[in-house]
Amino acid sequence: MIPEVDKALVTLLSTQTYSQERVKVDLDPPTKDWSARRTGPVLNLFLNDIREDTAQRSADIVEIKDEEGRIVARRPAERTFMFSYAVSAWTSRPEDDHALLGAALTNLLQREYLPEELCEGVLAELARAGRPAMIRVGGVLYSERLVTELWSSIGGEFRPIIALTVSTLIPAGMPTPAGPPQTAPPQITIGNTLNGATSVVRGPAPAPVPVSEDEDNANMPARARTRSRESLAPSGKVAGTTSPRPS
Repeated sequence: MIPEVDKALVTLLSTQTYSQERVKVDLDPPTKDWSARRTGPVLNLFLNDIREDTAQRSADIVEIKDEEGRIVARRPAERTFMFSYAVSAWTSRPEDDHALLGAALTNLLQREYLPEELCEGVLAELARAGRPAMIRVGGVLYSERLVTELWSSIGGEFRPIIALTVSTLIPAGMPTPAGPPQTAPPQITIGNTLNGATSVVRGPAPAPVPVSEDEDNANMPARARTRSRESLAPSGKVAGTTSPRPS
């Protein structure tokens, strides 16, 4: 999931920050060595924190169904994780840094989620299902102190950053196979231990399992299939026969 989020953000920032110009975006930590190696203007997209949004955790169970709508397995609900990035601009002058960072900020504020056309893999599947990865721009990076500690830990030159957080669902747990389909009504037998009397309580009959047309035809007797074809043939004709020509 992390590579898919990285790629979607890189594409978003590189192609849509400026309408007529492609911007270079780098995922490397902005260390002093990286700064010395870079050439030309670049946006640095540094992933600095990954954590679960525990407020969104659910105890629900997700049912996995086959093509006929039968439950074949169950698994825990997805968990929401937050990927936090520090976006910084690197050019040759502070004015240009601010211009590039401002353009990136304007670009990010145009949307509240990652568009499906920028996503791949599971991220794209979630977007198609109406559950896209959400974007939060400009929030507090957990603490003001963390920003200073971040630059100190990587040994980089301090730059203003945009705090960017992407929240997305990630599958959790292993599917547990479901039992065989129910074929008979459920029943409970209640017994009296004093006199031995018993009573049985029965539930509703299970819903019929849907049968495809191919399976229905395969199980139909040969004569019945012939009658079915005859009923579909035009008046005066029988399917599979040829009417004699008039003399």
